[in-house]
Amino acid sequence: MSYQILNSVCKASIDMPVQELDLPEWVFQMSDKEYQACSKGHIAAGTSIHPDGTKTSVNVETLGGNLLVQHYVPEIAEADHLKLVSQTDLWLFRLWYVCVKVTWDLKLIPTSETACELQNSVMVEHKSIIMKILSALALGGVFLRLHNREETPLFAKNLAYRSAQKSAD
Repeated sequence: MSYQILNSVCKASIDMPVQELDLPEWVFQMSDKEYQACSKGHIAAGTSIHPDGTKTSVNVETLGGNLLVQHYVPEIAEADHLKLVSQTDLWLFRLWYVCVKVTWDLKLIPTSETACELQNSVMVEHKSIIMKILSALALGGVFLRLHNREETPLFAKNLAYRSAQKSAD
């Protein structure tokens, strides 16, 4: 059994039809510099491929003084829905190591024929109730919400920019 220790959902508008956007293509082709530009806490990002051919996204970031290395593997990889799951290496206050499960769920929700909304959900789980208590004491939920509020509109902007560039080619 795992406990949900953190959860955040943020949305940002995109002035493009949902049909012109592709979440898996965007995430797996995002450059390191683009990822860094979407949040002060983003340190590095890259992609790799497992021996079975599965694409992965590897992200390094800080959140409330904690260092995370995420190894995302897609559970759902559709143009308008990308759900990634990571067994994440987490160094609490950069001192104590723990592994947590992070689910990063991105959805494009049509709001009209010419616009949509990017929904960026992040959920963190762990098997120990002690981690839930420590996360609450360390204000983990506050830091996650602040981080998500910062990155979501910048992700939406980058997604729209990259899609417009692709259309222009």
